[in-house]
Amino acid sequence: MKIIAHRGASALEPENTLRSLSQAFQLDVDMVEIDVHQSKDGELVVIHDNTLDRTTNGTGLVREKTLPQLKELDAGKGETIPTLREVLKLVKERSNHKGQESLLIEIKEPDIEKQVLNNIKKENMLKEVIVASFYHNVSLDLKSMEKSLKTGVIFVSQPVHPEMQAIHAQADIMFPFFHYLSEKMVEDAHQQGIKVYTGVVDTVKDLKSVSAMGVDGFVSNRLFDKNLIP
Repeated sequence: MKIIAHRGASALEPENTLRSLSQAFQLDVDMVEIDVHQSKDGELVVIHDNTLDRTTNGTGLVREKTLPQLKELDAGKGETIPTLREVLKLVKERSNHKGQESLLIEIKEPDIEKQVLNNIKKENMLKEVIVASFYHNVSLDLKSMEKSLKTGVIFVSQPVHPEMQAIHAQADIMFPFFHYLSEKMVEDAHQQGIKVYTGVVDTVKDLKSVSAMGVDGFVSNRLFDKNLIP
């Protein structure tokens, strides 16, 4: 099972910062996960919320600030809000799994997928990246532009046939929240050649539960000792 560090080593360092991502790779995770929004001047920035209030010393909407304005803010411990390009470069340098999937990008708003793809291509990282979203058409759009890019669809419910939704979106991976996960969901996905990564798994009890269902990986704020993983 792959361990995916949720917003980096977010239990130890400020989430979605270069510091947090670097720490996660030092702890030998398989992948790190980040969230992407667009700034007022069209730059892709790594932050979870669409507002600045929770994770920085700023206020207001991300989309109403230019990149220079965002870079002036403290995202925790003196860290700045990174750009997607900065994260891609860091992953290329720090990942312990060269040539393998090392970065999970969650697109938090529609209509930025082409720009995300262009950034990935500029860093020559198609093999190292998975792009996922709650907006399932993002996967379809990305596949129309680049068939080789791995994509995923995120679920916060339990559709009748989630694997069919993934197929319709041409997605390679399903990301159901573990509260909605079932053994049948995993089996049905695997029968269609679709992987299942779940989250957010932060307790040993939940880790054992999702492992018993046969998932391929999990997203976590807690970076488990790999000896604990069944």
